[in-house]
Amino acid sequence: MKLAIIAALAALTATPVMAQTIQDEQARADYHQAKADAARAQMQKEDAQDEAATARANAANSQAQADAAQSDASTLQAQANAAQTQADEARNQANASQAQADSAKTEADQARADRNAALDRAAEARNTIEDPYP
Repeated sequence: MKLAIIAALAALTATPVMAQTIQDEQARADYHQAKADAARAQMQKEDAQDEAATARANAANSQAQADAAQSDASTLQAQANAAQTQADEARNQANASQAQADSAKTEADQARADRNAALDRAAEARNTIEDPYP
């Protein structure tokens, strides 16, 4: 009988410790997941920034082509029509490249927000591990 009572008391006292251990393990898992999310968001942000830089360079190149075509147009009236068409096409490319740059910047901003949220989750998980009894 005494053995059963001792076993029951041991089981009751071990339960909070096991619960705390499970909570600590979950917090560690959350922390590592948040770190992985932050790293992934950082890579996405960097990729989006690279895309934005490329799109800006394309926009600048297209604008330079448009400017060259516009100056050629002033040389001869016959060439002006063809050059105006080139300028319009280059301007459209510049606008498309600018739209890509804007889209890439939006993606970079979202990736930054995702990274910051992941870092916040990591900090929260870290605080949970460091101070399990808030």
